[in-house]
Formats: sequence, structure tokens, C-alpha cells
Amino acid sequence: METVQAIFTQLGVDSSLAPQFVIVCIVFILAQFLFLGRLQEVLETREEKTVKLESSADETIEKVSRMKAEYKAKIDETQRKTLKESTDKKQKITQKFTDQYKQAEKEVSAHVDSSRNTFSNEVAGNREKYMAEADTLAQSLVNKILQ
Repeated sequence: METVQAIFTQLGVDSSLAPQFVIVCIVFILAQFLFLGRLQEVLETREEKTVKLESSADETIEKVSRMKAEYKAKIDETQRKTLKESTDKKQKITQKFTDQYKQAEKEVSAHVDSSRNTFSNEVAGNREKYMAEADTLAQSLVNKILQ
């Protein structure tokens, strides 16, 4: 114990140590109540919000990924639908013009056939007429040669 007293004496400890210790304890309790407790609450709140934001960010990333997949699916579906509609319209237009072409071709073919028949009848009629005249002309030529 004497060594402890010697150490305290060398450190300059006197009878004011007990009141100083009590004052330090009171100041610590007041600081704990007024400052350190609030500081601990702020630190816990900050940690909670930071961890919450991290998990919230993960949820947001997942949500964005889902929305991106849905958007891509809708875009693909719309592209397929649009391609199908344009192909259908193209086929309808092609069919319409093909039908018109075939109808016009039939009309032209019918007109050509009727013109050919008319011309053939006209040629046949003229042939008979010219052949009849040819007989009379040949007879007349023979008569002129013989005379």
C-alpha cells in the first residue's frame, strides 16, 4: 500500500481527488443523458437508413429488371403483330392486284379471241368473194388469151 501512496504522491494526488472523481462521474452521466444518448440514436438511425437503402436499391434493381423484361416482351409482341399485319395487308393487296390482272387478262384474251374470230370470218368472206371473182377473172383472161 505504501508503494501505491508513493505513486499517488508523485503524481500529485491530494485530497481533492474524491470531489474531482464525483464531478467527472456527474459530468459523464449528464453527457450520457444529454449528448451521447442522442449521438447513439443518430448513429443507429443512420445505420438503419443506410442498410435499408441498400436493400431498397436491390429491390429497385430487381424491379427495373422485371420492368425491362416486360418492356422487351411487349416490344417483341408489338413487332410480331405489326409484321403480321403488314404481311397480311401486303398479301391482300397482292391478291387484289393479281385478281385485277387476271380479270384484265381474261378481258383482253376475250377481246383478242373475238377480234380474231371476226377477222377470220371477214377473211373467209373476202376469200370466197375473191375466189368467185378469181374464177371470172381467170375465165376472162383465158378468153382474152384465146382471142
